[in-house]
Amino acid sequence: MQQTIFFEQVQIGDSIPPREHGPLTIVDTVRWAGLQENVQHLHFDRDHVRQHNGLPTFIASGAYRQAPLIRMLTDWIGPRGWLRKIKVRHTYSTFEGDRMRFLAWVIEKSIDSSDPWISCELEGKNQEDRQILTGHCTLMLPLRSEDGRID
Repeated sequence: MQQTIFFEQVQIGDSIPPREHGPLTIVDTVRWAGLQENVQHLHFDRDHVRQHNGLPTFIASGAYRQAPLIRMLTDWIGPRGWLRKIKVRHTYSTFEGDRMRFLAWVIEKSIDSSDPWISCELEGKNQEDRQILTGHCTLMLPLRSEDGRID
């Protein structure tokens, strides 16, 4: 059973448990391309991207990379939390065989418990510790009342 993270428990500087995914395979990218109805050769055709894009192999789509990042956040906040807002900037491609590691830490917290949000910085890195994305999100967390009830 998933543990609930409460607004009162979180402090500025806290880290969200990191997540690692990969290595990226052609099965991953083909499934995701199919789900998105994305027929760009960039996401599944090694020969085409070598010849036409000058890349060593196919790459993951941005949406594919955002999915495990968002999963890390929503798993941490649990079913009573809410991902209010997310903004991501992709800084380097994820190629076939690459691993992705996602990190997040709290940089701001509401001072008004009637609006229990936290703000987090986000970062993704590959197996070489190269940054693949950066971002920012706002998460809503449940409150725990003074008598121990969950509000």
